[in-house]
Amino acid sequence: MLTIPEVESAAWKLAEDDVPRACALACIGEARMKLGTEARPGPPAGIAHAQKLARVLNALADHFENLGGDRA
Repeated sequence: MLTIPEVESAAWKLAEDDVPRACALACIGEARMKLGTEARPGPPAGIAHAQKLARVLNALADHFENLGGDRA
């Protein structure tokens, strides 16, 4: 939840027709969707849910870096 606004801010700085911007915004939508779900009962489902969240966090970090968000 903390990463999404950072990536979103970096994405909005790009031109509307910029492909990396569109990809980052799509990833943000995916992240919000995944954060809005809960894991089903049981350890296997909890692990699977945690893995999905970890993958989307990794994707957000990649987009943040590609958008130049790590530069001051």
